[in-house]
Amino acid sequence: MHASADHGVVYAGFRAVALRQPDATAVIGPDGAAATYATLLGAVEAAAGKLTAELDPGEVLGLAVEDPLTFVAGYLAAAKLNVVTVLLDSKLSAEELAYSTGKFDLTRLAVDGTGPGAFTLAPVQGARPAAARAANGYAPDDFVVHCTSGSTGRPKGIVMSQAAIEARVHLWAGEMELDPADVVLCALPLWHCHGIDVLTLPALLTGATVVFAHGGRLTGRGLARCIERHGVTVMSGLPVMYQMLTEARGIPGPALSSLRLAISGSAPLATYTQESFKERYGLPLRQVYGLSEIAVICFDRQYVGNGSIGKPIAGVEYRLDPVTTQDATGPAYELSVSGPALARGYYRDADATAEMFDDDGWLRTRDLIRAEPDGWYVLGRHSTFINVAGNKVGPLEVEAALRECPGVQESAVVGIPDARTTEHIAALLVTGQGFELDAVRRRLSERLRSYQLPQRYAFAAALPRTPLGKTDYAAVRRLMDSEERDAK
Repeated sequence: MHASADHGVVYAGFRAVALRQPDATAVIGPDGAAATYATLLGAVEAAAGKLTAELDPGEVLGLAVEDPLTFVAGYLAAAKLNVVTVLLDSKLSAEELAYSTGKFDLTRLAVDGTGPGAFTLAPVQGARPAAARAANGYAPDDFVVHCTSGSTGRPKGIVMSQAAIEARVHLWAGEMELDPADVVLCALPLWHCHGIDVLTLPALLTGATVVFAHGGRLTGRGLARCIERHGVTVMSGLPVMYQMLTEARGIPGPALSSLRLAISGSAPLATYTQESFKERYGLPLRQVYGLSEIAVICFDRQYVGNGSIGKPIAGVEYRLDPVTTQDATGPAYELSVSGPALARGYYRDADATAEMFDDDGWLRTRDLIRAEPDGWYVLGRHSTFINVAGNKVGPLEVEAALRECPGVQESAVVGIPDARTTEHIAALLVTGQGFELDAVRRRLSERLRSYQLPQRYAFAAALPRTPLGKTDYAAVRRLMDSEERDAK
């Protein structure tokens, strides 16, 4: 198996950086072990040799590796050879792996070997024999598949070329103004777009250093120690990471002094968290908005704050189509986007592709936007709006109002079927000191319209989370449905 002259652009970009600064630190693992660009390039070449020797033409690789250096080496080796690679969570159950095998035509699985950079190519049970791309549904330019969950919870495969990956990486690196002096913290899984496309690849293709951490195992104080120990200059993560940093005790003021850029994405950011972070650490917390199908769309680069996602970044074309809502704050628009970073669609899912991608190269985000002159705001997704007696309620607006109430630490709002009003609003709350439900009800009645007010409340020690750390709204809905049935 050999790389085509038309492919390998991601690998070529990394190789050029590695040859230019071989002794610079490329990655630092969760255990603190560092590898230079020369070392990482050596691991990439070794991985490419292994793939060349063991894979047959047409094989589809499932990359299910936990060790960050090994993951990056395998990814870049696959890029060099243009092997179709499906990025997978290394902790998939046997049932989930079997589904992915059939859905994405996997033939081999790369799993952790012994030592950094080492992996084993395991056969996949139930895999079909390797076939030409045309036979198994992959196009000549297809390179990587990101897995995302749809409304059924089953993953869809977002298919991208190396050209699309290169575009999203360079556009976003330019937006962040990355350079070789930067130290970028990645505390997110590499099988997710935020971990690989938004953090790791932009850093490595500009010569910066990536510090990897297990985000799910970090406390606020542990996160601060990691930032201080490695002199992190850029971090991007979920809102919960910044919530931990603002709430943690015992973090000295200078601990985050090396940071020049703090970015929150992949989930809505509470205004309270945004303001608290800036007040405590003296650094604006900027919000980013995007979808795995195209990566970053908007960035609050100028720092509008107040929950704004800013404006579209360079290289993203957009279209705003007016929609009718009961939002009292102004007109709402459904956002469609296009650009060189756009994926081609979903693998073997014509219906989902037709729903989100049109024939002219536009992605329908299905998100509703309020477009202010200084910055944009996400009102919610079409599919998540709650129909209360014909009134469309955006759950994000209700959640934002709840989080401003004393004692409410986190909230998740969903719609529950109601024979009288179509749906009613239910809120799952994580509460702390100073919480009083009656006070919350009074506060919300001053902020929201009557049909936006939650009719049912439930409480939990923590919100259910997806493997990435986002709120698991399907689990919230199941919990609220269960409590609803129990109450009858």
